[in-house]
Amino acid sequence: MKKDQNSTNKTSVEKKPFFTKELIKESLIAFAFIFLFALLGVLLYAVQIISTKRFNPVEITYSQGKTILFSGSFALAGFVISLFLTVFFFLSLIFAKPSGTPPNIGKKGKNLIFLGVLSLFGILAYLVISIFLTTLEVSNSMSLFIAGVLTFTYDYLIYKLYLEEKTFSNALFWEIFRFAIVGLIAAVFDFLLCFLFQFYVFQGNTAWYVSGISTAMGFTVGVVINYLMSTYMVYKNAKSDTSKTIKGMAMFLILAIIGLLIGIAIQYVLYDLFNLKLGITLFSYPICFVLRTLIVMIYNYISRKIFIYR
Repeated sequence: MKKDQNSTNKTSVEKKPFFTKELIKESLIAFAFIFLFALLGVLLYAVQIISTKRFNPVEITYSQGKTILFSGSFALAGFVISLFLTVFFFLSLIFAKPSGTPPNIGKKGKNLIFLGVLSLFGILAYLVISIFLTTLEVSNSMSLFIAGVLTFTYDYLIYKLYLEEKTFSNALFWEIFRFAIVGLIAAVFDFLLCFLFQFYVFQGNTAWYVSGISTAMGFTVGVVINYLMSTYMVYKNAKSDTSKTIKGMAMFLILAIIGLLIGIAIQYVLYDLFNLKLGITLFSYPICFVLRTLIVMIYNYISRKIFIYR
């Protein structure tokens, strides 16, 4: 009798396999949607749904003494296509329900509003990725397809995050994904301020203090965004309320300042030293920024998880 009871208890605590039939089915449907809409972007560009011949190529400074030249017409076409497809991608998911879970727009459409705001970053990513790939001499069609696959994968995840309310999930994957989104939003504002100060306020001045001031300006806005979104979005299910106390805010600021110093050091070594002084052109300003952001993001996630959002 005891043997049967132990057997029953053992069975009851067995973990369900991660790759269930339902998950595999949902993944296949999601992949089909992502592939189809990425392909539609290429087709819409091929049929030239918008006439942009009047736009001349645009030259943008992206690093010290370096510029990229891309087509303004391609950028406008990419924006129109991504905006159009993003709307219909979400509508298709709402009606198809790949996971079988009915979408929940939240009280007064709150979830839908958050989804719409985050989708703007997807449109921005579509543009940046496709334009960047064309500068690497990838064809326009292939650039749009790759950008579409990456962007609609992101769109599918934010759809699940809000309309399937994965913002309440304690699963590590969704917590890290929420953290990545916060990092993305903060990084966009961080990059814009750093870029403006580095190349427009200081006009590309190579003095030692320029990178430090530029990085600090981006940090100031980024840390405020990070705190608010980390507390009320990323770690909203944390057992500890430390983050909402004066002590928690002070700890957040201290950890952020340490991250800032790490970022300044990385920026100085990779950009000021390797790029400007040693002439290693691989470490252009955007490349240095991406590497700095990734390293500091990993530090931020681990340190906040340990000391604040336990």
